Amino acid sequence: MTIKQTLIAACGILALMLTGNLLLRTKPVQASPLSTTPTVTMVEAVETVLAANPGTAAIDVNLEHENNKLAWEVELNNDLEVYIDADTKEIVKTEQGWNLADVPFLANWMPN
Repeated sequence: MTIKQTLIAACGILALMLTGNLLLRTKPVQASPLSTTPTVTMVEAVETVLAANPGTAAIDVNLEHENNKLAWEVELNNDLEVYIDADTKEIVKTEQGWNLADVPFLANWMPN
């Protein structure tokens, strides 16, 4: 390898390192008014949902932002999704999940 090729290779490596440094540089995290700690625990949210929906079981729980407020999303085994206000423990929304097998033209495309 000649000196010219070595210098070109070194410049290329330096350029890659500088570009990687710029692209992968971490940015400071800024506090958001939406990122607060819930006062209602996950267990309290699940207990509230199960009390309002007897005979069901919780299969998934997530903390989400709903209408600019923190809410626990509790998914039940009957495809119901119930949202609990993470500060007041009130049920703020209930959604029925989609069962694609119930849609006639999609039922044939669903795996068994």
